[in-house]
Amino acid sequence: MGSEDAIRQAVIIAGGLGTRARSLTGDVIPKALLPLGGVPIILRQIRVLAREGVQHVRVLGGHLGSQLEPALGPEAERLGITIEVLVETSPLGTAGCLTTLDSTADDVLIVYGDMLFDIDLAALARHRHQFPAALTIIAHPNDHPRTSDLVVQKSGYLQRLLPRKTPRDADWRNLVPAGLYVASDQFFEALVPGHTADMIHDVIPDLLERSIPIAIYDTPEYIKDTGSPNRHAAAEEDLRQDRVHAVHLSVTRPAVFFDCDGVLNEDVGGHGVIHPDQVKLIGRAGQAVRRAREAGFLTVAITNRPQVAKGLLDESGLDHVLGRLEAELAEDGGVLDRIYFCPHHPDKGFPNEIPELKINCACRKPGDLMIRQAMAELPVEKSKSVVIGDSLRDIGAARKAGIWAYGVRTGYGLRDEKSYPAAEADIPRADLVFDTVYDAVRFQCGYQDIGQGLSGAIHQRLASKAGPLLVGICGRSRSGKSTFAHAVERMLSESGRRVLRLELDRWILPLEYRRPDMTAEERNRVELYPEIVSMLRRSGQVEAPGYDAASRGQRKDTTTYDARDAEVILLDGIFAGHRSIREDVDMAVFVEVSQQALLSRFHNFYAWKGLTAAATDGLWASRIQDEWPKIDLQRASADIVINLEETIL
Repeated sequence: MGSEDAIRQAVIIAGGLGTRARSLTGDVIPKALLPLGGVPIILRQIRVLAREGVQHVRVLGGHLGSQLEPALGPEAERLGITIEVLVETSPLGTAGCLTTLDSTADDVLIVYGDMLFDIDLAALARHRHQFPAALTIIAHPNDHPRTSDLVVQKSGYLQRLLPRKTPRDADWRNLVPAGLYVASDQFFEALVPGHTADMIHDVIPDLLERSIPIAIYDTPEYIKDTGSPNRHAAAEEDLRQDRVHAVHLSVTRPAVFFDCDGVLNEDVGGHGVIHPDQVKLIGRAGQAVRRAREAGFLTVAITNRPQVAKGLLDESGLDHVLGRLEAELAEDGGVLDRIYFCPHHPDKGFPNEIPELKINCACRKPGDLMIRQAMAELPVEKSKSVVIGDSLRDIGAARKAGIWAYGVRTGYGLRDEKSYPAAEADIPRADLVFDTVYDAVRFQCGYQDIGQGLSGAIHQRLASKAGPLLVGICGRSRSGKSTFAHAVERMLSESGRRVLRLELDRWILPLEYRRPDMTAEERNRVELYPEIVSMLRRSGQVEAPGYDAASRGQRKDTTTYDARDAEVILLDGIFAGHRSIREDVDMAVFVEVSQQALLSRFHNFYAWKGLTAAATDGLWASRIQDEWPKIDLQRASADIVINLEETIL
């Protein structure tokens, strides 16, 4: 797309009585001149427009509009753009006022005067070129879709408009007109001069009825109404926290990719969710999405929806299911920037199946096409992005996409090995497993705080010692050592260090081979540790047997750890600082937490494994007597002792 297609003109609709903002303006200034972070909002708008290449701005004023021209003149001169102020003599509404403008042959960006925004107009112009239309509605998800106007789109074009005051009998997708539009001459020609008209209630419905194309531009960028005291205060806080430009499309951000069923909402079994009433959120799921978004992450759902291919859900039905999910998440402030879904299914034989969707595809997880599509459409920073899923399919998709993979113990709880596609070479493993999606997000938001101390110490040690540096991270079971080790692994990797985390739990003796009189060291096969360390030092490679933590049984697959290129090797296990290898370990870290925290984590962990509370209590008692004294011996020889009381496992 050439520069001739760029958006060079804008109209700011700054009329209206400013009733909602009267407590702030005192009705002595127009709401467009209301300071936001010390700068009138209309000046903030014009500065963004000028930066994005707009050369000519027309301001449509109304109540107290005579104050606008003297306020804007100096800014226009400073920015090197043209600003015209037109004051309407009688209110004509959010669309009727546009009939007072001279006609134009180029695209015009229409902006409501109380919107704080910062968007990439070049990306918007490219979208206009791809989806030509009389009008493009700039839209986004928000945290109150049930009380907002909604747009229903298909293949990039508006199919239906749902005004907020019109009763609805179902939830629809969370896509809300943001108060910005791009209009062509065809749009302006459709307006009736001199007639009062509202964009949502009059003009857009009329264009739809006349089959005049209206495109939808869905963006995760910052666009917020500041017209009420509460929203004005929220916008000022966003400015103070530098959240406004931080979500511009030119700024890459990590993404949290959420699976849906079993992660955000309960897995209902059978054919899965086929009706909105089956959507029941897992505890704190909405808070998890909100926390991720507030921390600056893109929040993206990736979900297999084979019900469509099987004929159990049509497109509208899926919209209602996903709309219910989005609306329920929004009740707790959780807003998903996007949802990508795969409608395909490879197996035939369902009564009402859709033949063209019964295919093998690259989007059905463990395929990674949905992740790659998101990365193509959104400014995703790949190295710090994660997938959170309950299924091995989710973990497999993350592995193919080359991003971190976290499992949760809800839904499938990563117990779906038997249904994992046989064509896949290996059964993938999660980097960490958490109790819930909230716990996983909490770690994603805080891993840098957890790992910064040790990663800093490792950087210092590497400055004076050639690698590989061997670091043992030990401690009682459920103390947080694996969480800590992975946090350090991430920080080192993201700083450019070549790091390998070796999980000594892979060598745990499967339950079927244990004797009642075995010691903790025998169960963990500590006698093999010297040879493991020796092989890492000697050849840089070691093969680990398969151990399944969920079943405590033997896995068929093995894992080859290759440390030949590693600068840092993290040994992660309860005996990673054992006396038999302590002299060969360059740094030893002992991780500890209170007994109360350990007990809570222990019960959660073994409930996932299928043990009863009574059986877990018995196991707990035996671990205190048999395991803890031997593990705790490592504390005295550790270089660092760290308490992870607040870390979520």
